[in-house]
Amino acid sequence: MSEFFSNYPRILYDITGDNNTNPDYTVAINIMIRNKLRDAVENDVTVYYPYVIPEGVRPDVLSYQYYGDITYTWSIFLVNNMLDPYWDWPLSYKNFRSYIVTKYGSVEKAQITPHRYEWIARSRVEQTRVQDAIPEYRVEVDYETYTSKSIEERDIVYKYEWERDLNEAKREIQLIDRAYISNIQDEARRLFR
Repeated sequence: MSEFFSNYPRILYDITGDNNTNPDYTVAINIMIRNKLRDAVENDVTVYYPYVIPEGVRPDVLSYQYYGDITYTWSIFLVNNMLDPYWDWPLSYKNFRSYIVTKYGSVEKAQITPHRYEWIARSRVEQTRVQDAIPEYRVEVDYETYTSKSIEERDIVYKYEWERDLNEAKREIQLIDRAYISNIQDEARRLFR
């Protein structure tokens, strides 16, 4: 974790927060500076490379595999607006199941506990020679509306499925292209001074 924050500047922070005459300062990491760097590279889409995080790969391992150095781990978090290195990163299968058990009591309970009810307002229409495919359209509804619809027009999204989809969505990230990473790091060091 210390490697992640090594590229961030330190500031004096008043931990009492009451602006009294005897403030109690501690040294803190200025995570707000990340917005300044994001603004510098955010609009340059040629700098980014889409990437899907494989199962069980940690951020430092990805940094080493992609950039050849773990010191660029911070850039992965920065570019993808990740503030929490544990919860903003996709959980491994084992950790995900453990999280589900802790939150819901068991995997089985999460698999049968509804998260939301949906009305399938429009079914998917496949592509024809004259028309592109029309995507399915779903609307979240209350239980009463759900039960008033036919079986073909309704669906339940269970807690497990919802949590799994949230976790899997975290796998799609952007990386700074290898060709630009050292320039970005140099820019960050200039901003952080």
